[in-house]
Amino acid sequence: MMLPGTDQDLFISGNPALVIIDVQDAIDCYSDYSRNNPDAEQVIGALLTLWRDRALPVVHVRHASRFENSPYHPSSDFFSFKYEAEPLADETVLTKQENCAFIGTELEAHLRQQEITELVVCGVLSNNSVDATVRVASGLGFRVLVPEDASAAFAMDLLNGRQLCADDVHWTFLSNLHGEYCHVCESRELLQALPQPH
Repeated sequence: MMLPGTDQDLFISGNPALVIIDVQDAIDCYSDYSRNNPDAEQVIGALLTLWRDRALPVVHVRHASRFENSPYHPSSDFFSFKYEAEPLADETVLTKQENCAFIGTELEAHLRQQEITELVVCGVLSNNSVDATVRVASGLGFRVLVPEDASAAFAMDLLNGRQLCADDVHWTFLSNLHGEYCHVCESRELLQALPQPH
């Protein structure tokens, strides 16, 4: 599937950062509802491999819930990163307690210090921390790319008594972000367009 606007040059900088959000074991027990993009972790792993091969910046963001009964609480058996997104020793790891990766962390300062102006944001969930992080990143002046197959959502109960399936949640939130807050694309486009190492 070709998304609208994918004929443009995807990268405008030579140093885009891959920001991976909340890819922890906790996502596997986050909800009883169905999830879309079951291969999202494998896609993220492929992006991570290429970023490492090109010696481009990588930021891992993990969520540390304040609620002890949450699978994202630091004491949980599910707090660890999933193996597809396991950080290397020299890669940046930031821990957040809010939905947005910029709130209460050093993410903005780190990106500014590295003179990074362009981000590829992936992880979970499309309608939660990915959405919140992309909006703030855009507001701070970063150019943001979101590979839709490197994120995921769960089905959602609506206040009117209906339920949205996971795919509809995913596409509704990404469609709302696209064009105003970010450029939604596919991972294969990023893999093909990623700048070569200097």
